[in-house]
Amino acid sequence: MEKQVKYGFWVMCVSLVLIVSAFPTEGRAEFPERPITIMVTFAPGGSTDMGTRAVAAAAEKILGKSVIVENKPGGGGAVAYALIANAKPDGYTLCSGTDSGIVRVPQLQKVNYHPLKSFTPIIAYAKPYNGIVVKKTSQWNSLKELIDYAKKNPNKIKYSTGGVATGMHHAMIVLEKQEDLKWIHVPYQGNADAMTALIGGHVDLCSAGPEYVPFERSGVVKILAIPESEKNPKYPNVPTLKELGYDFANDVLFTIVGPAGLPTDVAKKLESAFTKAAQSDEVKTMLNNLDLVAVNRVGKEYEEYLKNYWFRMEKTLKETGLIKEPATSPY
Repeated sequence: MEKQVKYGFWVMCVSLVLIVSAFPTEGRAEFPERPITIMVTFAPGGSTDMGTRAVAAAAEKILGKSVIVENKPGGGGAVAYALIANAKPDGYTLCSGTDSGIVRVPQLQKVNYHPLKSFTPIIAYAKPYNGIVVKKTSQWNSLKELIDYAKKNPNKIKYSTGGVATGMHHAMIVLEKQEDLKWIHVPYQGNADAMTALIGGHVDLCSAGPEYVPFERSGVVKILAIPESEKNPKYPNVPTLKELGYDFANDVLFTIVGPAGLPTDVAKKLESAFTKAAQSDEVKTMLNNLDLVAVNRVGKEYEEYLKNYWFRMEKTLKETGLIKEPATSPY
């Protein structure tokens, strides 16, 4: 009887070993096992795209796997954010854009995701100094001159932005509402394309991201105003919109998020890798060249920032009369 019990025990042990060995790597492999894809919310060539590519290249060295960048422009970021919201939450598909696509765009237009529910915030790594710019040869040397002209010439001025409902479009709407202006918005799928339209003479001014900087340095454009809460230290003589009497500041951040439900260990590994990547010398150099300021908001801290930002933006949009209620529910 004792021998039978021992024999049965060993048979059970062997069976368990065979069952486990049939799945030798299931749930055990260390992330990442294969390349990671990052979708960029804007077209190639802009500051979001170039910043993402710099961070991705640095992250590859840390993660030990390729990080592939794919551009999915449209809707001020809504196209890419909708794709990532429906992606498998395994850490292999991420999205890089601005938090304007998470907070501002969904309040101004209906989108196919829940801004404060559909994502796992990983990192916010940079902040841009945007600008309202015209060509150097333009007749306007100040924002006041531009607005005076616009008042006297309704629907004569065309301006470009990197997309409907982006922060820079929001800035122009605030001016339009406060000054009772009529001008024509020409949206593009990114700030680089919006700047190209200005340089090519297709529009009269551009409400731009930091893509204007190389053109200003080469004497092609001039800056009329900075729509941020602080002056750009590289252009101390250019006023902010607040200094000019407009209650608007576009404090947008460049961000990387994953779909909701990322496993905690995967999210932590991505947070660590992208934080180290953003702090690398090559990324710092790229951010400086793009006129971006490095920031570091990670994981849960960044998630709380987005929640607070949502309700601050909702208050601003209601006060300026742009919305009565957000077009999209945050949850």
